[in-house]
Amino acid sequence: MSNFNGICYQPFPPGYDPSTANDTYIFFGSDIAYDPMEPIWGSSYTSCTGSSCSLSGPNKARNDMETLKEMGVHLLRLYDWEPRNKHLKFLDYCQQHGIKVLAPVSNYFVKPDQGLNNRHELIPALIKSFSNKAGTDFHPAIAGIIIGNEPRLHGFSAQNCIDFTKTWVEIEAAQFSSYREVPIGHPVDFNQYGGEYPCFGFWDMLLGGLNQVKTRKLNERLILNPQSYNDAFYLFENAESSGKGYVDITFEKYKKPLLFTEIGMNRKTANFKNTVEGQLKGALEYHEKYPERLLGTCFFQFADKVWLDKGSTEANFGAFSHGEEIMATINYGPDDFTHWDIKDAGNTMNVDKLEPTALYDIVKKVYTSKELVR
Repeated sequence: MSNFNGICYQPFPPGYDPSTANDTYIFFGSDIAYDPMEPIWGSSYTSCTGSSCSLSGPNKARNDMETLKEMGVHLLRLYDWEPRNKHLKFLDYCQQHGIKVLAPVSNYFVKPDQGLNNRHELIPALIKSFSNKAGTDFHPAIAGIIIGNEPRLHGFSAQNCIDFTKTWVEIEAAQFSSYREVPIGHPVDFNQYGGEYPCFGFWDMLLGGLNQVKTRKLNERLILNPQSYNDAFYLFENAESSGKGYVDITFEKYKKPLLFTEIGMNRKTANFKNTVEGQLKGALEYHEKYPERLLGTCFFQFADKVWLDKGSTEANFGAFSHGEEIMATINYGPDDFTHWDIKDAGNTMNVDKLEPTALYDIVKKVYTSKELVR
């Protein structure tokens, strides 16, 4: 994996809420990357009811992918993915725009009370959904696989990740041996987990269980995915008065490359613009010196969380906020979907216009400052 300017992407429009998403057809699984979400990321869509949008006319597609390209984004970090959905159009569109994807394994699949015990059936479905049209390899837009998100906060453990990841490569070897051996990571919140530095306690257990696994070269494919909101001084110069930056300390201990799957600062924090610019510039400068240590960063995030009140701290991390203008209204029918787990169709989506925040210019300036090797 080369260096990437990444961004976290889950820009759902009004009406989405993770707590009620599975009560609707359109938002079921919180999957932003499947076909009926094309009015958000793509240039056009026509539903089975005849409802449509495009780049012109009264119903306009938002075409986030073009905006991402203009911002200098090379990598999308996604959070949720429903393997029963169709994703080929999204992956093809990413590829057309020169954007790679960290394909996500949702928390559901690694939770012991949800999908973990069915992983032998679920993993093949996930791999197929990450595949090219011919089903002969991972889609060329796939840069890596990330498994779960923030275990401490979402009810699963390092051992759950070990069990799932071991099974993943065993199934790759048995059923998908022609596929590329893409990097595999596990996004971790910036908590110590009982270790000396943030994430260390989790990684000690995780790598203790996976470093010796040579099936499909897993031990060589593992990457570390911390999620930090610390400033550049902590990350690259002096963590906790150690005299060394966090990235240096981490690489020296684990000998694994890092890719920050979240990094940023909320706009309600003093000096947030300077902090974010320092983080992103610091990461690029560090990568130029040590490309084998730091693969890149995923800025958190493309757009604010629409389901939170705008006064909430958690709702103010985006390069964009959600405006009042509705660009398109799409009416869906059952034939737009590939599975029907609920009775309520939840079949209307209003595509809202995004408005740049004070972080937009900073992210774009850093990410377009030079043409990066990909």
